[in-house]
Amino acid sequence: MLVAAMALACGASAGALGGDAAAAGGGCHAPLLEGLTLKLTRVIVAQAGCKLRIRGNPVTRARIQTVGRQSPAAGGVTSTVTVWLDRACPKGAPRTPEIHEPHVTVGPTKLVTGFYLTTGPPQHYFSAPKCPRQPEPPPAAGTVEVLDPTGAVVATETSAAGEFAETPLPPGSYTIRGTFLGTTTNGVHPVKSESLVIPPGHSVRQDFILSVP
Repeated sequence: MLVAAMALACGASAGALGGDAAAAGGGCHAPLLEGLTLKLTRVIVAQAGCKLRIRGNPVTRARIQTVGRQSPAAGGVTSTVTVWLDRACPKGAPRTPEIHEPHVTVGPTKLVTGFYLTTGPPQHYFSAPKCPRQPEPPPAAGTVEVLDPTGAVVATETSAAGEFAETPLPPGSYTIRGTFLGTTTNGVHPVKSESLVIPPGHSVRQDFILSVP
């Protein structure tokens, strides 16, 4: 609260100076913004009579994300202050893998599947230039059925908790159906489906992710 009050006070002073400078055709005086949240930055920049340009990481949580650097530096005369934002990083280990799926890599022609249970997005965040990479969580238990374009089941693999289901397959287009064995909804194991293409000489990873209360 003390930092916010001091920042607002500085912003108010900068606003008065900025107004005088603007009247003289020199723009505004850039306030000190580094380390402040984007929400507070917007208030202070407006009070200083400046325009704000946001660069760096995308805005996802203005109340959390902080300014990593700014241009010009505090006190510089300008019309627009550019700030580069830090990221909003979730606390705790991720509940799902941090990869884009389907993830295709050179290797044996096969399907690799994991089952992941999530309980919703993390509730606590912090701001940093780069979010630290967390260890990938272990998969849950599940069964994968592979269907060809006719709808016929051509392969079935079951994985225990902590393991991936690995299914050698010919190249082609498939629908995969995953049954979560580690949880039930109204007494029934949840089932999810995905469609994918397995190229020759490539391994394809496609996980199943289920949100649970």
